[in-house]
Amino acid sequence: MEHFHYARHFRLLTVGVAVLFLFNRWDLFNDPLLATFGLSGAIHACALVLSLRTPQTWLRKCLFIAIGAALSVFTLYVGIAGLVLFAVVPGNERLYMVLGLCELSGAMTYGTLIRLFWMAKFSSRSILAMAVGCLAAAFIAFFVRSYWQFLEGWWFAATWWFAFSGGLWYFDARSARSRRAHMLGPHTDA
Repeated sequence: MEHFHYARHFRLLTVGVAVLFLFNRWDLFNDPLLATFGLSGAIHACALVLSLRTPQTWLRKCLFIAIGAALSVFTLYVGIAGLVLFAVVPGNERLYMVLGLCELSGAMTYGTLIRLFWMAKFSSRSILAMAVGCLAAAFIAFFVRSYWQFLEGWWFAATWWFAFSGGLWYFDARSARSRRAHMLGPHTDA
């Protein structure tokens, strides 16, 4: 069995996108980057917590949400450090490099958090593959954003959420099928 109710999870993410969109539209924060990154991490973590198949303590759930929000803010600071690190690289190339650094570090740390909290057998290869998927989705989102200026920060968060969660669903479902096949054992035709 999969670890999460993915249909519920994706519905919650859709609601989360609407929340982020409204927060960005209404300009509710004085420091939009920090608050948006923290809110973004907390919303995705809440969507996962509310989609768990097995009961967990509220303390564990709240801790996961808090760490998820903190990792999202950490990703912002990775991006700021990346801007300094890649300062010699020309404008657009630097933005793509920093975006890639943020996407990879964010997906890998968050995937590791999910492994520590909910999916102990979630492989490092799966986490890395999800990170690469998030990287590809971010580049596509960045490219699309260059043509439609009305797409703001919520657009990047939504793209990342659905890429990450799509990868999580794929690898979780694949692992569940593998466990079922292993439990059934080899089939013999007599």
